[in-house]
Amino acid sequence: YTLSLHDALPICLFVAPLVALCALLFAASAHAGPPALSAGQIKVMSGGKAIVKTLKPTGGDGVAARAMAIIDGTPKKVFDVINACEHFSKFMPRTKLSFVVKVESPTQKICFTEISMPFPFSNLAAKVRSTSAELPGGGYERKWTMLEGNYKRNNGHWAVWPYNGGTQSLVVYKIDVDPDMALPDAIIRKAQTGSLPKVFKAIEKRVKSL
Repeated sequence: YTLSLHDALPICLFVAPLVALCALLFAASAHAGPPALSAGQIKVMSGGKAIVKTLKPTGGDGVAARAMAIIDGTPKKVFDVINACEHFSKFMPRTKLSFVVKVESPTQKICFTEISMPFPFSNLAAKVRSTSAELPGGGYERKWTMLEGNYKRNNGHWAVWPYNGGTQSLVVYKIDVDPDMALPDAIIRKAQTGSLPKVFKAIEKRVKSL
């Protein structure tokens, strides 16, 4: 049995609004707004400090964390620094080399970074696909997933939101990585999460210099 246009029209008129509603709900959930902040968190970050929370890494191995900080600078200016992976070696802690391998679209590119490690360990290198987007409310995001490198896993996410009337930015950073090296996870986690406050300071310094 084949539906005629006459028979299908009432069904489409009924289903289409539901499909549109589902699409709107999905879009809203895909881009959640900035995190709700407690008075204590605001006090800490307004004092120039980052808040770091350890998370459970994928599969239980490696490092996962979320860090937040308030940075002086508009969201657009802060995000331009975060999104320019080709310049990371100029200001990001321990980043020895960084460049764009390929621009795939205005919002997607392949980035390469090499992170310096102390002797006798080899440097950590990764090629990742970086995707950027504007968020509702004047925010921006950058996500990346690993394509190849000497990590078992290297995925992460940046989000930048307007703060204090847009003169400052609330920056949220999430990482989920597992370096392919013979070091206990506890040591890797301490080294990785301990360096996150320096990352925010480096970004703020770079923003002010531009």
